[in-house]
Amino acid sequence: MDTVVHNKIIRGNFGKSWLDGQLLSEVKSFEAKLTLVYEEVNIQGEGGTYQRLVGFSIAGTVVMHKIDSKIQAKIATGAKTLQILDIKIVTALDDPDSNGAERVELLGVTLDEVALAQFENKKIGEVSVPFKAADYNFLDMII
Repeated sequence: MDTVVHNKIIRGNFGKSWLDGQLLSEVKSFEAKLTLVYEEVNIQGEGGTYQRLVGFSIAGTVVMHKIDSKIQAKIATGAKTLQILDIKIVTALDDPDSNGAERVELLGVTLDEVALAQFENKKIGEVSVPFKAADYNFLDMII
């Protein structure tokens, strides 16, 4: 592999995430996936089944080192009152050796679950929070 090329491979060490504008400095890993939603279409006289794009869904997981109760506080009141506020997540991956930065904005985010209490002897604490989002925008792309 060419030295120049392998030095451009983006390292996750430079990834950052913000939840409603607040930096989540304790993020260990972050993943958001866009899944295309299709409806099957059968055409008279055709043996095959076609797919018609009808929408998309976004889901992911953020894993954080356990430092505080920030995420629990974000949804605790809303869970009991059934009034969850809209949440926005922005992620950035900006390795100084790469050819630019990649930033994604996730809108209409819902946090699906969070542990109320969790610990294990001789283990560093972490919190895993699955989420869904209604929409997304690429703010920056590496092209």
